[in-house]
Amino acid sequence: MSADLFDSINQNTRATGQWGKGKAPKIPQYPRPQAKKAEKKKAKKPRSVAEIYKHFQRR
Repeated sequence: MSADLFDSINQNTRATGQWGKGKAPKIPQYPRPQAKKAEKKKAKKPRSVAEIYKHFQRR
């Protein structure tokens, strides 16, 4: 909301200022946060029955 307020004040300043013809300053927009991309999780390889059997036999 503060970014929209900042931009609207800048637009108002630019529109109502006493600038020479075509010499209105370019005012940058307020930086808006960007959505982060979700990290991909590696899918675990399913274990075979033989691997599970070996895992429990090690005890």
